[in-house]
This record gives sequence, structure tokens and C-alpha cells, in this order.
Amino acid sequence: MLGIVVGCLVICICGLLYWRGRLMELKAHPLPPAYPRRLPIIGHTHILLSNKKNLWLIFKEICEQLLQQQNGLIYAKLGFDIYYFVSDPEDALVVANTCLEKHFLYRFAKYWMGDGLITGSGDHWHRHRQMLKQFFSLPVINSYIEVFNSQSRKLLSDFECSAEKGKFYPTKYTKYYSLGSSYATTFGKTANDKKSVLQYMEAVDEMLSLVMERFQTFWLQIDFIYSLLGYKKKESELEKFKAEISDEIIQTKKSFFNESKSTFSYIPFEPLSHLILEQHTKNAFTDQEIADELHTAMVAAYETTSKSLETILVMIGSFPKVQERMYEEIIEVLGPDRDVGKEDLRKLVYTEAVIKESLRVFPTVPSVVRYIDKDVKLKNYTLRAGSQCIIALHALHRHSSWGPDAGQFRPERWLDPATLPPYVATDAAFSFGKRSCIGKTYAMTSMKILIAHIVRKFVITADYTKVQHEVDITLTSLSGHDICLELRR
Repeated sequence: MLGIVVGCLVICICGLLYWRGRLMELKAHPLPPAYPRRLPIIGHTHILLSNKKNLWLIFKEICEQLLQQQNGLIYAKLGFDIYYFVSDPEDALVVANTCLEKHFLYRFAKYWMGDGLITGSGDHWHRHRQMLKQFFSLPVINSYIEVFNSQSRKLLSDFECSAEKGKFYPTKYTKYYSLGSSYATTFGKTANDKKSVLQYMEAVDEMLSLVMERFQTFWLQIDFIYSLLGYKKKESELEKFKAEISDEIIQTKKSFFNESKSTFSYIPFEPLSHLILEQHTKNAFTDQEIADELHTAMVAAYETTSKSLETILVMIGSFPKVQERMYEEIIEVLGPDRDVGKEDLRKLVYTEAVIKESLRVFPTVPSVVRYIDKDVKLKNYTLRAGSQCIIALHALHRHSSWGPDAGQFRPERWLDPATLPPYVATDAAFSFGKRSCIGKTYAMTSMKILIAHIVRKFVITADYTKVQHEVDITLTSLSGHDICLELRR
């Protein structure tokens, strides 16, 4: 009986898709070239039914087609909507600064992140962005350096267990490093309670899987079916878990804060929860808004940083000469065993170049999706209001503005700013425009410190050509991201 109901709903949805699509195509503004494989009625919707590995291959194919298009623009029909794909830097910047509403996919994560910076919109988002950017300033992030060093040394200890033993997957270690660091800097709690950190990690992973599955399986976007098939129940369990954590953090911090600021002397820095609570005393944030921003910061720092670290380690291990040059710089700046200090960070120039180049070749977030709430004029086309636009960062990072070697891994390109393309391309790994990543400096500082510790202690071996990816919320390694470690003698 359930199958019949679902089948009838699918037929009705397909009919609506067809007629709405026909009406959209009759609008005034002409469309750019279409991505092939379009089917009658459903357009390109069938693509979403592919597994995540095939989705990544399809996206790469789209990026290759974009790079071959003179205008760097094509479109596809997914469900009710026209989806534009953009790779031209100038057009991408126009979209990023004009279209500030995010794709409806993000509303599926609101039960976890509420109206935080990632999922929020309008005046609410703008107000929060203005207030929160002070908490991601360089002085605040420099106060976290001790945390990053401490977490790095814990990861080195874990890595030693796998050194000299052949290939292994670094995923669980990079995930724990990222979450442990953000757990301390966001909640103001040490990451020594490994059980709590792992529970939070599992909950976030489940949340992200639910979001991706709901986007990819279009009938799950219907609330009735989503609830009927049991997904809503799981979502509610995760929401309860999240609420218990944030309530405990907020109430405890409030109590401490009201008694005396000196109560925070047990940690050598002010975590994000404390900084936001200072604004709470000025009625700037409600308890719900504090919870939303804390969990948003946790997810953003954990998910993107852990995946980025995997990519960086594999790329370092694939290019021995690059790795040796990094090692020489790190030894020259830090010596054989000293922790990284704030003055050291600006001296690790080549190390930073390697990180940036790794994320250029394999951006952790390979695309940015925006809702087009009004007609947007680009150089050669006008994007139609009511459509969606995908800024294809994977293609943008291979745009001709990078030069003839855009497809090659060459960290040296970052050492001469005069040879770099416009900032829209160089900053794209952390998004760009008005909704660029507010935590870019946090992420770069955290990764630079960890990478310096690892390269100083180990020789890394890997082969990036064997890495297979899949599309998730972020670019995820499916296989081939294993590395080998040897202790430096």
C-alpha cells in the first residue's frame, strides 16, 4: 500500500515538474548551452539518483564542459528548477555578491544549525555576521595557538602507532584533531573526554548524511514521506542530543560569567561560547541564537578542516621534493621540537603555499550553491529569478587565469602574488564574496600548525592519482587517500 502511495506521489511530482519547467523555459532571458543527458519531463533529475561516486564524476564532467565553454556557463534542469553552472571568475563574483540566499538544501540542516551563519539569511544573517566577525580576528585566533599545538602533539602520538607499518587511513585522526580543537575553542571544554568528542562526531556525521540523502532522494524532500519513512524520528533524536549539549554549555557559562570573569582562568583563552555570552549580556543574542552559532561553528570547523587535512597530507606525500622543501623551512623556523608560535606562522611561507595549492587542486567544498532571488545580469547572459546557481569552484580553480599549468600541482605559484589571478579565484577554497568563510584564518592557522608538526616528525608517502572521490556535503575521499609514515631519523 505504501509503495502505491509513493508511486502516485512520484507521478504527480513528475507532472508538476514538466509543466513548471515548460513555463520557466518560456521566460524572456535565453538560456546558455545545456548539459547533455536531459530526459523528457524530468530533465536531469535522474542524475541525482546516481551513487555519490558517480555524482562526483558527473560534476567533474560538468566542470570540464564549463572550461571548454567560452562563456563559462551552462545549465541543467533538476526538479522544478533551472540550475546554472558558473566558472568564469567575474561572473562568479557577481553571483557571490548579488545572490546571498542559499540553496534549499541548507534548510535541511536547520534542526542542527538553526539560523546560524551557514544556514541563516537576510537581516538576521547580516546582523550576526557583523557581530561575530570580531570573534574570528587574528588576536582571538592567536590565543588558540596553544590548543592547536596541544592537539597536534596528541595526533602525532596517534600517528606513531601507525608509522613504519605500511599504508593506513588518516581519516579518524584528522577528524578527531579537528573536532577536538573546535570543541575546545568553541565550547571552552578540553577534548580530554574522548567519549564526549566521539559522540559529538558521530552525531554530526549522521546529521550531514541525512542532509545529503534528503537532497539526493527528491521524494524525501516531501515532509510527509520523510516522516513516514522514519527519517524525522532520527532527526529528532539528533536534535535532542544537540540541545542537551548546548543547554549545558550555555547555562554553565552563564553561571560562571555572572559570578566572575576570573572563573575562566582555568583556560588560557576565551572560547567562542564565552565571547558570544559577553554579547548576550548586551541583549545581542538570545539563548537559541547562541546555540545556533556554536553548533554552526563546530560543524564548519570540524567537517571542512578534517577533509582538507586529508587532502593536504596526500598531496604532500605525492611530491617528495615539495615535502623536503617544507621540512627545510619548518626546521629553519621552528628547530627540531619547538611548538609553533604566532610569530612563526608568518615565516612558514612555503608551508602555507602547499596548503593553498592542495586546496586549489582539490577544494574541500567543490561548489557553492545560491538561490537567484532576482534577475542577475552577467557578461553574456542574465540568470533568471527563481533559479539556482552553482559556482563550480573545482572549475574556477582550473580557469585559464591560472595560466597554462592550471591543472598541475605547483605550490611555487603562491610565492609571487603578481602572478596570481584575481582574488575571487585565490580565495575560492574558503568561498568568496559577501558570504565568504568567516573562519578562514582559524582554519589556516589550525592546519598550518598541524602540518608543521607532522612534516617535521614524519616522512609521508602517498599517491594522489589513486584517490577516488565522492560527492557529499564536502568532497570526500572514497579510496586511495591512505598514506605511509616513516619517522625522520
